[in-house]
Amino acid sequence: MTTTPELSREQRDAAMVERYSNGETLDAIGQSFGITRERVRQIIVKVGGANAEESRRMRIAAKEATLKAARESFLAQYFDLARQMARRGVTRPDAILKLQALYPEIDVDLAEDALKSCTIVFDKYQAEDIFSKEVIAAGIWYLLGSELGLPPNFAYAAVHLDLEVVTELRAVLSSAEVSARDTATILGIIGAAQEHVVQNPGVSITRKRYDALREELVGAFGLVSRQGATPWPPTHQTVIKRFHGWNDALEAMGIGTSSLGRSKGLLKFTETQYADAVSDFCVEMNSKGLKPTVERYDAWAKLEIAAGRNRPSGASVRNIYGTWLEAIRSGQK
Repeated sequence: MTTTPELSREQRDAAMVERYSNGETLDAIGQSFGITRERVRQIIVKVGGANAEESRRMRIAAKEATLKAARESFLAQYFDLARQMARRGVTRPDAILKLQALYPEIDVDLAEDALKSCTIVFDKYQAEDIFSKEVIAAGIWYLLGSELGLPPNFAYAAVHLDLEVVTELRAVLSSAEVSARDTATILGIIGAAQEHVVQNPGVSITRKRYDALREELVGAFGLVSRQGATPWPPTHQTVIKRFHGWNDALEAMGIGTSSLGRSKGLLKFTETQYADAVSDFCVEMNSKGLKPTVERYDAWAKLEIAAGRNRPSGASVRNIYGTWLEAIRSGQK
C-alpha cells in the first residue's frame, strides 16, 4: 500500500478534497492515507469538498471530453478514407484492419470507437461479393427446380453447366459441409430446371416463394459455413442488388417474369425522386451527426410531407434499392 508523506491534519484533509475533486475515488484516497473510504467521505463532507455524485460527474465529463477530442482528431484524419471504403462495401472491422496495416500508429480501440460513433454506414458483411452472379443465378435455378419437384438431370447438367459455376458452387457447398452426393443432387436439379425452362418458357418463381424455399433449404442442409458466411442460395436482397431487381434477374436468366405487381419499387415516385429523397436525408443526418437509419428516415419523411414536400416511405426506398444499406450508400455518393 502506498502512503503519503507526513502531513498535518489540515494539510491531509485539504489534499483529500483536492484529489477527490480531481476525480480520484474514495477507495484510492483511503488506501494512500491508510483509512477507510467511509472515513474519507466523512472528512470530505466535513471540509466542504464535492459530494460523490458531483465528483463522479466530473470524472465522466473529463473522460468523455478527452475521448471526444481523440475521436474528432481521428475522424479529421481518416473519415474520408473510411467513407470511401464503406462505399466499396468494406465492413468496419476490415476498414480498421486496412487502416492499421497502412497507418501502424493508429489506436485500434480508438478507431473502433470513432468509426462506430460517426455517420458512416458500413456493411455488416459483404454478402453480395461472396458469390458470383452465376452462382447467385444457380441458387434461383435450384429453388425453381425444387418448387417444380424436378428430379436431378445429371446428363443435362454435365453438358450445359459451366465448369466455373460447378467449381465455385462445389467450393461453397463444401465449406458448408454439404456432402458430395447432396452437392451432385443440387447440381442435377439446377440442370433439370434449366432444361425445363427451355421446354416451358412461361415457368417462373416469385420472390416470396423463393424466400420460403430458401429458408427450408438452409434449415435442411444447415448451409452456414464455419466462418459464418452467408448461406447459399443468397437472400433475395442480394439477388436484387446484383441484378438491380427480381424480375431483372429472372429475365437475365431467361426465366419468365410475373406481369402482376411492380417490377421495382412503387410507381408513385420516379427514380430521380427516390434518389433526391435519399440524398437530402443523408445530407441532413450528416449535418446533425446522426446515423441515417430507416427509422429516422420515416420520421424525416413525415416532416417533409407535412411541409408540402412529398417523399417515399422507408419501405419503398428499401424496395427500390434492394437494401437500406445500398440506398444510403447511393445517397452518400
